[in-house]
Amino acid sequence: MSRQKTQTDDIKSRDVGGEAAKKKKTSPLKVFGIIAGVLIAILVIIAAVLTILMFKGQKAALGANKEVENIVVPAEVEEEATVETDSDENTYIFYNGKKYIYNDKVTTILFAGIDQHADEQLGTFGTAGQADTIFTAALNTETGKYKLMAISRDTMTDVNILDKNGKFIGTEKQQVCLAYAYGDGKEGSCENLKRSVSRILLGVPVNSYAAIDLDAIPILNDGVGGVEVTVNEDLTRYNPSLWLGASLTLDGKQAETFVRARDIYGDENQNNLRMERQKIYLTSFIQKTLALTKQDIKTPLRLYNSVSDYMVTDIDTSMITYYTSVFLKTGFSAEENLIKLPGTTTASDKYAEYYIDSSALFDIVLDTYYTEVK
Repeated sequence: MSRQKTQTDDIKSRDVGGEAAKKKKTSPLKVFGIIAGVLIAILVIIAAVLTILMFKGQKAALGANKEVENIVVPAEVEEEATVETDSDENTYIFYNGKKYIYNDKVTTILFAGIDQHADEQLGTFGTAGQADTIFTAALNTETGKYKLMAISRDTMTDVNILDKNGKFIGTEKQQVCLAYAYGDGKEGSCENLKRSVSRILLGVPVNSYAAIDLDAIPILNDGVGGVEVTVNEDLTRYNPSLWLGASLTLDGKQAETFVRARDIYGDENQNNLRMERQKIYLTSFIQKTLALTKQDIKTPLRLYNSVSDYMVTDIDTSMITYYTSVFLKTGFSAEENLIKLPGTTTASDKYAEYYIDSSALFDIVLDTYYTEVK
């Protein structure tokens, strides 16, 4: 009886399948229409999510951006520049016969490479490493134009000094790289570095940050299939393959050496030489990442996730989505998008000291963060 029931069920199943097959054969346009409708619905949902993410990312990128209330006018340009506030509390800068107002649609992202391994950052104030590499990205969220600024680790600026409990003691004129060291190796260090970088930029707010320790360099490098460079300095003492003039695709270990190596016993210009190498590497890395992203839009998120354990950041996935949309639209050119803050290096009894050309810096800040009022 049980067997007969099963056979009957099988016959019914075959009959039903046959009827379904007939229906499919007789109405292919209807089936195609349903599938197309589902696909269109999915695409609309994806587009809506991406739009929301990009809008949210743009809003998050600006953060609490507002007009700079106390722009620092360097002594070198005090006679030519004046700051005035009108009855509506709008602050203007008058300089070289022109009138400027702060553009609150420009966001600043701080990137720092830390000379310490993740497992060495203990979360106690005063135990963090130093910010060996410092870049800021100033992005105009309206036009999509951006500028990467390389800041020497030796730049002298006011640094907040904190005790082991994170209590503020005072400020001292020190190398900006030490601002990170006075933190906890996590958010505290990043916030302290933000303060000092903002001071370097004459009071312009830093909206977000990403601090990455040295373990992440090989991961990022290999994550894009290696980075092509022409070695501009003899580094064979660190790696035999890195001879002057060599053109090669760096593997992870070679990349770490190329961007980090610095002769601490050399003259005061050793960090300047390293910054030139970092410029070469960063240019090639960005261009390759953009090319890969055009093939796979998830590339930035993949790289982001691959180094999340080696990074302290307040940049979320919505901001990554937004930044990706901007950079894909505008592209990257080292000549147009990357500059080093100008200045001179001197040797002190303790270490190299880099002093930024304040007059040139003022022009850069006006050009990047201010809009001329006609």
